[in-house]
Amino acid sequence: MFWAVVLLLVVAQQWSGYWSSETLVFGFLPSPLFYHVMVSLAAVVVWWVGAVVAWPDDALDAKCSGSGPGAGPLANETSATEEPS
Repeated sequence: MFWAVVLLLVVAQQWSGYWSSETLVFGFLPSPLFYHVMVSLAAVVVWWVGAVVAWPDDALDAKCSGSGPGAGPLANETSATEEPS
């Protein structure tokens, strides 16, 4: 479903139906530019939803805990502001 919506956005971005329109949206914004802004905002929402839904929870947990894949060599060291225990 996600990739179908992405494909739909790609097709919508390439559609040239409003290029010859001289109508102004809100009295100052040309309709082709308004269309481009709306498709771009839809792409932002789709990618955000895709990242939230598809992002693996275990990758975030491993990074936050300082162990597992993605934990660098400095993950377990104390910072300069912390006193060693």
